[in-house]
Amino acid sequence: MTATELEKVVREGLSRNGLWELVDRHKSQFLEFPDGLFAEIVLVDAAKLEDTEVVLQEIRQSLKRQGSELDAIVRANWTIESIGDPSPARASSGGIRAAWAFPVKLVCGGAAAQVEVDVTYSALLEIRNRLVGASESGDEKSIMKDVVREFLNLELRLGGASYWDPIRYPQKELNEAALSYLLIHGMVGKG
Repeated sequence: MTATELEKVVREGLSRNGLWELVDRHKSQFLEFPDGLFAEIVLVDAAKLEDTEVVLQEIRQSLKRQGSELDAIVRANWTIESIGDPSPARASSGGIRAAWAFPVKLVCGGAAAQVEVDVTYSALLEIRNRLVGASESGDEKSIMKDVVREFLNLELRLGGASYWDPIRYPQKELNEAALSYLLIHGMVGKG
């Protein structure tokens, strides 16, 4: 089976269930490899993730009976709705970590997800030294939120096997290495 044939099978299966119109056709992809097929389905409404997973599972089983293996990812096209004020981050044991926790609300169509971004103390110091001090406003909280926003935007842009699922993994850590990446690539600290 070719990638084009796979796309047709997936489109037909999702169309029968009223889901194809929710697919972001620019971000979705269909590929063929020597050991099987790959499909990445990106939805514009996360409320339909489970329904789409069910259809893809049926397609996977049908293709397996025909001798083809399908590896499929179904993900949503999340956007940041709001970033709340930080509070001390908590470790899984309940103790306080050396980090600030920023609550973030993500939305995609009819679904929302609450996530937390923990900015480590070393990253926080670097933000203070490199961004807050160089800023005309000096508004630390606003600058921190901008850094968190750019970090999450980067994470949400990743696709394929590198995608982040905020429903399964509602916590991210912004450490000094991640901050360095954002600074080196000019994603923060431009203004």
